[in-house]
Amino acid sequence: MAGAKNFTDLAFWNRSRQWSKAIFHLTKRQKFSGDRRLVVQINDSSSSVCANIAEGFGRGTQGEFVMFLGYAIGSLNETQSHLSIAFDREYIAANEFAQQFREGTEIRKQIVAFIQAMNKPGSGVKHLRPHKSWNDRQWERFEKVTGQSRPEWAKCKPSEGEEPPSAEG
Repeated sequence: MAGAKNFTDLAFWNRSRQWSKAIFHLTKRQKFSGDRRLVVQINDSSSSVCANIAEGFGRGTQGEFVMFLGYAIGSLNETQSHLSIAFDREYIAANEFAQQFREGTEIRKQIVAFIQAMNKPGSGVKHLRPHKSWNDRQWERFEKVTGQSRPEWAKCKPSEGEEPPSAEG
């Protein structure tokens, strides 16, 4: 998401927060709430999804952010596993299980798409580096291979509306 100033600007953080809330409400049901261990595990893992997104965002580097997004996906997978167990133990109905499992899958898709977008040249959430043009990269290769500087005509950038100098002169 271009221009995110805070983790709360991220759509997948907001979606994971709502998902965690929905799961919490499922665990409050009498039959489910009696399984204290599973209740704690599923609530911890679902809240870890949005917590890892927030922590990674605040770390300050793109690399650390991506690492914490990976942790968020791990917590998401753990939550889906706990949902499966809750379904197997008949704490939630098939349609509730399917809905929450599917929501987790959609959140994972958003996180993965975000990671892929950040890894494209010239992208990222923080600390953007200038992207060099193809022309500049080619001249840098020329200089590296030949040990010569690029010719003067290749260094000038024409003004708007002005034609670039020809190679002959």
